[in-house]
Amino acid sequence: MSRVVLAAVLALGLSACSDDPGEVIPDSGTNPTTDAGTDVDAGTDAGTDVDAGTDAGPGSSGGSGKLGCSRTGTVNTDAGTLTYCVAQVGATEVKYIEPKQGIVPEPMRLAIYLHGDGASVYNGNNPRSLFTHGGWTYGHNTLYVTALAPNKCAWWVRPEYTTCSPDGAPLSERDLEGKNAAELVSLIEALRKGWNIQDGPILFGGSSGGSIQLTSSFLPRYGDRYPGIYALSCGGEKPWSGQMDWDATNAALRGGTKFYFTYGDQDYLLQDIQAAEAYLGGLGFPVNDKVIPGAQHCAFDQVGRVSEVWNEATAQ
Repeated sequence: MSRVVLAAVLALGLSACSDDPGEVIPDSGTNPTTDAGTDVDAGTDAGTDVDAGTDAGPGSSGGSGKLGCSRTGTVNTDAGTLTYCVAQVGATEVKYIEPKQGIVPEPMRLAIYLHGDGASVYNGNNPRSLFTHGGWTYGHNTLYVTALAPNKCAWWVRPEYTTCSPDGAPLSERDLEGKNAAELVSLIEALRKGWNIQDGPILFGGSSGGSIQLTSSFLPRYGDRYPGIYALSCGGEKPWSGQMDWDATNAALRGGTKFYFTYGDQDYLLQDIQAAEAYLGGLGFPVNDKVIPGAQHCAFDQVGRVSEVWNEATAQ
């Protein structure tokens, strides 16, 4: 295959990383509402003055104060109707659900989910990432955060590229400078400042382009600082730079990080995903996968699979 044809194939694969291409979604019964009357300053950036090197206590961040809400809403989950908050950290908007209080003492876990291209599970009056993941995190002492890509569309694309079309973005618009990964770091530190978060592995989740961002950009740059349990649906790539920025063969630096890949055997990103699995396994990371026979790209419950993995990993 020529270099030109190969580039075209790669661009086609990356540009089509939508949240729900062809997926049949059962009626969840959710009816989220928003409350525009909240009197919190929507312009507050809770992450601008965070000292990334500060740890207020052994084993946890020791944070308090939370993130200010620009607005709130409710969503029906397996744990009942829960309130979520919309907040802004730098260039990243988030929606979060706090865990149930009084069951397990602080510190709490942190779970962060990155959507696929188009952000359909984040946007609108039916934020599926919230009602799918929020019920589990609420009952498992876990602060849940679903994060909107800085360009409002795709996590793997540089934030300046804001043309969110159904055709996706060309391969040339990859965020090779790691600006979105840096935004994710700012978010993590703002959350650690706002709540008492465990220093243990962060529960990361991604679908399609969100999974690609986590494996190709965030992990190579910051994986030693933020060990995690990665629940990766229908996506994943080797580091775009061709290497890790830290010694991932050092077990101490890996810090308990594990990878759980889920994908269909007919996914057009199949080769990229399996290459990422082989690469990470070769460095010594535990790598698990679940392959869905006959399934094309994200043609399974790729959002529900994330909380399923989190439940499995934390029960061990």
